[in-house]
Amino acid sequence: MTIAEGALTCQFRSIPVPPAVLGFPLRPSRGSMATWKVDSREKRWGFACVCLTVLGLLITGCAHGRPETPASTPDAITDSAMRPRSPLERGPARGESHGRDEARGELGRSADPHLASQHSVESARTGEIDALDDGDGEEDQDAPSLEALTALPVDDTGASPETRQRAAEAVAEESNDLQIELNDAVLGCIALYQGRLRDWFGAALARGGRYLPTMRAVLASEGLPQDLVYMALVESAFKPHALSRARARGVWQFIPSTGRRFGLRQTSWLDERSDPEKATRAAARYLRELHDLFGSWDLAMASYNAGENAVLRAIQRHHTQDFWTLRRTRSLRRETRNYVPMIHAAIVVAKAPEKYGFNVEPEPALQFEHVPLQGPVNLRTVAACADTSVARLRDLNPALRRLTTPPRERFDVKVPRGAGTDVLDCMSGLPTGSSFTTHTVARGDTLSSMSRRYGVSARDIAAANGMSIRTTLHVGTQLVIPARIRRHSRRSADVRRASSSRSTTVRHRIRPGDTLEAIARRYGTTVQALRRWNGLPDSRIAAGQVLLIFPARRGQF
Repeated sequence: MTIAEGALTCQFRSIPVPPAVLGFPLRPSRGSMATWKVDSREKRWGFACVCLTVLGLLITGCAHGRPETPASTPDAITDSAMRPRSPLERGPARGESHGRDEARGELGRSADPHLASQHSVESARTGEIDALDDGDGEEDQDAPSLEALTALPVDDTGASPETRQRAAEAVAEESNDLQIELNDAVLGCIALYQGRLRDWFGAALARGGRYLPTMRAVLASEGLPQDLVYMALVESAFKPHALSRARARGVWQFIPSTGRRFGLRQTSWLDERSDPEKATRAAARYLRELHDLFGSWDLAMASYNAGENAVLRAIQRHHTQDFWTLRRTRSLRRETRNYVPMIHAAIVVAKAPEKYGFNVEPEPALQFEHVPLQGPVNLRTVAACADTSVARLRDLNPALRRLTTPPRERFDVKVPRGAGTDVLDCMSGLPTGSSFTTHTVARGDTLSSMSRRYGVSARDIAAANGMSIRTTLHVGTQLVIPARIRRHSRRSADVRRASSSRSTTVRHRIRPGDTLEAIARRYGTTVQALRRWNGLPDSRIAAGQVLLIFPARRGQF
């Protein structure tokens, strides 16, 4: 038996099969260098191998198709975009990356080889950060699915003359630093915002009032058009904690690698992708790079969504650098083809919402000042010193992943404007024993075992790390442990006073039998004040817990 030219030809596919694949020794025949002969003792075995190989190739050649996935109905897509996902519905397991986000980080990975060398360092704390990404230690808000939003059908078959004229008047009356297109695709997206996405768009506009002044100022300082700020509306609806299936986070939806490339720190203590100001500065630098590469803001926005390589391939294939021409081709995915028109439409509607039937009251812009504090510091303590709530501090400091500032470093905490001096005076008057220690979770550790070891209640440990007492602990996770208050030599050791330049701060250590009502009567204040100063959700307290009390402030409640 001979095999000509050492290959087999399948009638479905011409696929060369080297002789070594067949599993038996071959030698060249004397008649031709291109002909191989099988040793006689291997003929039977070789013939069986040939038959099996050919059968496998035939099966492969005939089974190359894939059943089509039924198209989602528009209503189902709308529901998916608007409905928050439960943890079980958050998509693929870690390690699988979404195509858009993977493409977005492609340039970052290829342009910065140093990131590859950091992989071993980052992987050492993957479990810890993954636990936080799953919601342990912070509250995650699912981003509206950009994929679902851009999958909604955009009516670009032709808008009515009235719709076109109204949009042209709105653009003419407003000052724009981007060239706004009013083609059928953009007008179709405007209709989408007025229809199926009306509630979502109105809520996003209202929420944007908190961040738009700061974000616009950052873009202006970086020399970019300020209207690019509405990219964040389409990306995340201005949600600082928005988290995608591919672990893209923040108002600008940076994936981890691209965020690190543009200087956004990500540790188990903080994630600067959730800081609107810092993330906007990073996005501005990224967009400037894209604009320098393509010379067009429309192509820069498309690349932010699809990745530079995808846009470059489309340009090379169709020999044009006009996004709207590329949009009419199949070279860009539908998500990207709809992404840029949605941004143009968002700019038009956001600048004149009343013309499109929106009666939106923007939320007040955040007013704050920075206070440098050496960490770790409990946000409950800062809230008490600033005479505000823990919830408000978390709104001002969305980058913090726990109720504490990072240890062993100075962190600029944002506090309500006008409270900076009070916080500095109050913190300087607190005893040095009010700091934290850190504990790395080992196998078998529980909140109860750590409570016995450090003499601090399990509830306080959970609160300091922004989790519940039922949260599963992951080996290697680093937790902060509120330091145990040492007993004073006198019998009144449960009360420690620290004087500041403005008021007297009392630290009361709760004993068995204590209630908030009794403590309030003792210090001449109210239960509501005690709860506010200490960030207590209700009146439940535990023995060993330490309360901050400001007797001089009781008249404020």
